[in-house]
Amino acid sequence: MGLFGAKQTVTYHVAEMNCGHCEKKITTALEGVAGISKVKTTSSDKRLVIEYKGEAPVDLESVNAVLEPVGYVASRYVAGE
Repeated sequence: MGLFGAKQTVTYHVAEMNCGHCEKKITTALEGVAGISKVKTTSSDKRLVIEYKGEAPVDLESVNAVLEPVGYVASRYVAGE
């Protein structure tokens, strides 16, 4: 894929995400954050994928500053966990 077609993503783990309602709360909370272009949540593997704009991904501290008030905490995602 070319330079302009490449998607930049970062993946986090959200242990408390257990259902579709959780997915929606997390997605809604993060959708308006500067630098985030798309949010995908999957409760079956507790994965949060953030597509971002710019050179650097949205850092974990910034993600948690948005998620903690709605009852969730993200952590570094490790495949297979």
